[in-house]
Amino acid sequence: MEQNITAGWLRPLIADRLTPYLEIDAPRLQRNLQLMQQKADAAGVALRPHIKTHKSVWIAGQQRALGARGITVSKPSEGVAFILGGERDLLLAYPIVHADTLAELLAVAAEYQARITCIVDGEMGVKAIAAAHQRQPDCSLAVAIKVDVGLHRIGVDPHSDMAITLAQRLKSAGLPFAGLVSHAGHAYGAGNPTAIAEVALQEIALMRDVQQRLAEAGFTPCPISVGSTPTALAAPVASGSDEIRPGNYALLDLTAWRLGLCSPDALALSVITRVVAVNPHFAIIDAGSKMLSSDKGPHGTNASGFGIAVDEQGNHYEVLKLSEEHGFLQYGDQAPPVGALLRIFPNHSCAVVAQSDRIVLRAADGSAQELDIQGRGKFI
Repeated sequence: MEQNITAGWLRPLIADRLTPYLEIDAPRLQRNLQLMQQKADAAGVALRPHIKTHKSVWIAGQQRALGARGITVSKPSEGVAFILGGERDLLLAYPIVHADTLAELLAVAAEYQARITCIVDGEMGVKAIAAAHQRQPDCSLAVAIKVDVGLHRIGVDPHSDMAITLAQRLKSAGLPFAGLVSHAGHAYGAGNPTAIAEVALQEIALMRDVQQRLAEAGFTPCPISVGSTPTALAAPVASGSDEIRPGNYALLDLTAWRLGLCSPDALALSVITRVVAVNPHFAIIDAGSKMLSSDKGPHGTNASGFGIAVDEQGNHYEVLKLSEEHGFLQYGDQAPPVGALLRIFPNHSCAVVAQSDRIVLRAADGSAQELDIQGRGKFI
């Protein structure tokens, strides 16, 4: 796969620290954040970014400064870290089926006067959230209903009356109804921007139908929150949406590039690595699965390798396979020399950030600072 490339791929490699490490290009990050905020503002919708991609309190602060209204988190412990980091309006986009799961989050939210929105897609969730709220009644808590718009992971069937049933259960439990939430993660499998835009249209059509039936049952207002980076990049913000929740847009990755959603110049995250050995079969680098993860792309996008490595001359090499501490680069006529620095653009930024405790934020002038990744390792 060796060849010479430019146009956004070739960037300075600065030998100022030990490898491997994560690097975020600060100007590219800022540009990505600004473009999505501008898109939300132009459409008149709230942007509630999903922080599972960067997991960084500092980056969430940048998003908030640009105009983001709250954040989306994956797990309660992740939410705790971000409340401690200054966030005060959180959507927990994960189903709760056990009251104890929410205990710490609601306690910390009450202490810091943060608002929490949970999601449900079944009656067990309503019971669990209600029980948790009874133990922490001073927490500002609301509940949205998750709708399955095609990913078939969690969510109510949009063609059923389950949303109405759950809204009635929330009312009986004394839990404020926060509207409808969806995630069109299956858009990653659509293959190209045109097909992804069609997924976005299908998503809002399903959501508006459920919203209409809830309104007829007396549940108003019923705001609609949709969320995925592919649909947010490939299509205009759908009419009828009140909120969008993309996450990957902040850093982007090879999956977004392969789908035609961004140029290489928009890729803000990379892994800086060094060649440690060369043999007749592979060039070996010091970044393995513990650094890059073994992710070939979200929701089955399934790349052939584990990233693209670029050297200082613009030659690039596919990361063909991984062991825990080493990556195996495929090369053609000329291998990169032992000791050479390389920049790897990964398949899936969310999975790669989850592997490290810190990120190096690289400014345009080459200077750098280290950021802690406060949301890393938050599994509960």
